[in-house]
Amino acid sequence: MTRHFFRLGMACLCVGLPLAALAKSSLTGEALYQKACAACHGVGPVEAPKFGDHAAWAELIAEGQAVVTAHGWVGVREMPPRGGVPDLSLEAFGRAVAYMARAAGADWQDPELSASLLQAIRAEEKARRQALQAQAHTVADQGRSGAAVYEAICRHCHETGVAGAPAKGDGKAWRPLLREGQATLTAHAWLGVRAMPPRGGHDDLSLEEFSRAVADMAQASGGDWRDPSVDARLMRRIRAEIGKRERQLAK
Repeated sequence: MTRHFFRLGMACLCVGLPLAALAKSSLTGEALYQKACAACHGVGPVEAPKFGDHAAWAELIAEGQAVVTAHGWVGVREMPPRGGVPDLSLEAFGRAVAYMARAAGADWQDPELSASLLQAIRAEEKARRQALQAQAHTVADQGRSGAAVYEAICRHCHETGVAGAPAKGDGKAWRPLLREGQATLTAHAWLGVRAMPPRGGHDDLSLEEFSRAVADMAQASGGDWRDPSVDARLMRRIRAEIGKRERQLAK
């Protein structure tokens, strides 16, 4: 899955451009970037690929324009569908993506200049939506849902905030945790952090179940986090962070 996009819609709010105005805009890719994307992609927070950073964009560019545009359009990682701008046209979204990719070395054109490219993007969008729907249907076969794990295990601490546990739904308490990113926070919590024991004190809990519970609490507290068990690349990143954290703790 395409990685690293982050909240074009939130960027709109940061710079004060009305969402409705942006959604109906025929601005160039550069203008859309300046007004909507720069607040996040200009500095690269929460793994958003920084504008002009060839290394950060290399993997995305290798996936191809149709795939990257379609996955970003549907929503990926912390970035909501259409960058959080519900009425944004695919053409406008595609212009912004193409502009950022060109700045990182890609030879991507504005999608509306090529009927075949737009057709390919829409085909990728359809395929991605079908894949996400199919993955969602398999969650029941992969263990308990995040909400079920929370009710059975997590709520005993995270409902009341005992021992400093951030209470579910407390946006203020969760804000600094959300900034750490989904992979990092999930991995650190899995191994145990502060007063919380590894796996929340339940050795029989799978990483997928644990990750769903963290995502469930984050979503209730203002985070745009997805169920990691239906995102193979995110699960790999979580496992990589676990390995990294284990090495740090072993020193």
